[in-house]
Amino acid sequence: LTREIVLKMIKMAELRDPKETGSHVNRVAGYSVVLYQEWAKREGIPEEEIRRQSDILRIAAMLHDVGKVAISDLILKKPGRLTDGEYEEMKAHTYLGARLFSEPKSDFEQAALDVVLNHHERWDGKGYPGHIDVKTGLPLPGFEAGDGRPRPKKGEEIPLLGRIVAIADVYDALLSKRVYKESWDESDTVKEIERCAGSQFDPRLVGVFLESLPSLRQITMRYQE
Repeated sequence: LTREIVLKMIKMAELRDPKETGSHVNRVAGYSVVLYQEWAKREGIPEEEIRRQSDILRIAAMLHDVGKVAISDLILKKPGRLTDGEYEEMKAHTYLGARLFSEPKSDFEQAALDVVLNHHERWDGKGYPGHIDVKTGLPLPGFEAGDGRPRPKKGEEIPLLGRIVAIADVYDALLSKRVYKESWDESDTVKEIERCAGSQFDPRLVGVFLESLPSLRQITMRYQE
């Protein structure tokens, strides 16, 4: 029942955002599971736990942009690049979506919270939304930046599942055509992910990504638009 409700939430997000297609969320979920499984094998995680966490992550990753249902259609459906002001509004989709899971009562809800809130954080601490109270949109006590905004998370402050979905989401976004850009070819996309190791992305996970490319390509082919 929970799975069916979650899948309907994903369809609701797809109705609002023309970029949030079923193929996109399935690819991001598939990439994320591959990256997690390869990371977990390196870490010696028991096989039973890997399978359990993979099932949880697959659905959580599909919800990564669910907060966009709270963003204006004027921004979501704009046929071109966003202005700086519009981009600031768009950033709110992270903590607005996280409100759905702000009091997690299961491992799935905790995973969804970690993914939805953190998939735009950066390893170097230049991402968003940072250490934020998802209920108010204000900085958590003690985590105010100099401009009054929440201090961004960095490094391992970012939950593992958020770091994984960050790579999966960008990989798919670069490979996909948008109204404001053409799709990138795979070689350029891989070079960009590799270039951003240690800045945008967890460098160890980028290593896992590079070793997982054959499996990632299969997912790209399986869920074509």
